[in-house]
Amino acid sequence: MRHSIRNVLGLAAASAVIAVGLPAVASSASAATATKTASASSYDYDDYWGYYYSKYYDGSRAKAKGHVYEDEDGDFHVEGKLYDKYSPGWLCGYVQVKFEDEDGDESTYWAKKCGSSGYRYFHFSSSDVDSIQVRTCYWSNHHGAKKYCGRWNYIYETDGE
Repeated sequence: MRHSIRNVLGLAAASAVIAVGLPAVASSASAATATKTASASSYDYDDYWGYYYSKYYDGSRAKAKGHVYEDEDGDFHVEGKLYDKYSPGWLCGYVQVKFEDEDGDESTYWAKKCGSSGYRYFHFSSSDVDSIQVRTCYWSNHHGAKKYCGRWNYIYETDGE
């Protein structure tokens, strides 16, 4: 009887030590991660976006993800990867990036990826930016036009200062 009581008390003491010590370890680990993340970025604006998808075509969708940041000169950069998985040969993955300035003038850039092996890297930049949007589509080689576009997604907007 004494052995089972001793075992129960020992197990309770070990559980209490783990319960008290575990949150302290977890909070110090998350604090270290937050410090590392904050110090790794020297940009005024720095964020990741995506995945953003095209509309479905026959069970497949193109997708894109990436990174937007402002450099030391105030230029905004959008870079990312475009994937075209399992689409028919006449469709290609297609991503559009739209930069807009405070006057409403827009500049739109695009990248295309055909075939399901790997991805296509893209990088666009612009200065005097008020907002940036991204959308993913398919490009029809038969029609020479974009098809099955997903919605525009804001990846950057000024604060309106």
